[in-house]
Amino acid sequence: MTVWRTRGHRGDALEDLLLLTNEYYKNHLYALIDKASTPIKVVEIDQGGMITKGFFEKKSTVDFIGIVQGIPVAFDAKETDLKNLPLYNIHEHQVTYMKDFTYQGGLAFIIVHFKFCDEYYLIPFEQIEAYFTASKNKGRRSIPYTAMEPRFRIRREVAGILNYLPVLNEYLTYKKSSL
Repeated sequence: MTVWRTRGHRGDALEDLLLLTNEYYKNHLYALIDKASTPIKVVEIDQGGMITKGFFEKKSTVDFIGIVQGIPVAFDAKETDLKNLPLYNIHEHQVTYMKDFTYQGGLAFIIVHFKFCDEYYLIPFEQIEAYFTASKNKGRRSIPYTAMEPRFRIRREVAGILNYLPVLNEYLTYKKSSL
């Protein structure tokens, strides 16, 4: 059986892996991270109670929001077959949300899966913002794999989780050292 995915569902495998990881974190009291939902306005319901017509009330923010040992976090999950992460996969309203979230003292980032080499990285908001801003000034329109920092590489654990908490600590240390 072939499963067809639309452009909007390309990160589902990574999202599923992060849902598993976040459940593990919750069960072990390491963090409380939830999948952010997009508000939907229901317009029509059939006799059986099924929604037959509806629309998104507003744009989504990021995929996940939560708290890790007292630190608020907000992040998006992205996957790419390429040797770069095209910036068209990151929407302006998401960058704005991450910027506002960071301004309020939280950590905002993207977890990306480069499928060509099966590696996962945390991309700090500061790096996302720099590439996003440069692209608006006729700069590069993607974040290259070669720009990934080894200290932000996320490893898969034996338990099947994508253990991003150690890398999140690296990001926190990076942020504190840049102040």
